[in-house]
Amino acid sequence: MTTEQIVADWVSRDAFGYGYLLDFCRRGARLCWAEDRGIALRNDRFSITYTGGEVPLDLPELNGTGLVLSDCKAVRDHLVSAHPDWFTMEAAQAIYPGKEPPRLQARPGLSVRPLTEADLNFVLENYHNPGAYESHIRQRIEEGMLGGMVDGALAGFAGIHQEGTMGLLEVLPQFRRRGLAEVLEVGLIAQQLRRGLLPYCHVRLGNTASEALQTKLGLVFDSRRTLYWIG
Repeated sequence: MTTEQIVADWVSRDAFGYGYLLDFCRRGARLCWAEDRGIALRNDRFSITYTGGEVPLDLPELNGTGLVLSDCKAVRDHLVSAHPDWFTMEAAQAIYPGKEPPRLQARPGLSVRPLTEADLNFVLENYHNPGAYESHIRQRIEEGMLGGMVDGALAGFAGIHQEGTMGLLEVLPQFRRRGLAEVLEVGLIAQQLRRGLLPYCHVRLGNTASEALQTKLGLVFDSRRTLYWIG
């Protein structure tokens, strides 16, 4: 069996809850470990490890550099204990289950367009994440970030994170409360569906504004488990 076949077989037991693992595999991750009780994948290019279920805590891919995403509290506790200076974020997963993007009411004056390298400084100057750096944003633009336009002016943006989640969403303060965030995310959903990829996102627990946006657009939260980002 190929790596993708192994991952697809493991994911098939809960395609809704673990579909993101197959998406991660298709984005270039390699298989590190797999048994009935759990699975681990690693994207070496971006130094990101994904695990599902229970995995050995001594896996080298868990204990090296980079980021780890896991739905296993034991993994989270192990890494926090071993690396007290690492951050951890608890998140809920929301997945768009439809085959067509959501339909929005007409929003006069609002539109989206692909960002280009000419927009790089705009993103760097306005993205709220202080960890964003030029090469990272350049890669995200190359993959297909979208710019949100208000009456022809660039007013925000959104894109796909390197591991495959929708995000990078930012609307400039003076253009908020007009529905631009909805227009941008619908654009991302449409883009992912055209590419045959899974439209999904990880929402930090307690981010009620994002939770409301995902629900409004028809994304469904997996309420059975918490995801842990550690790094």
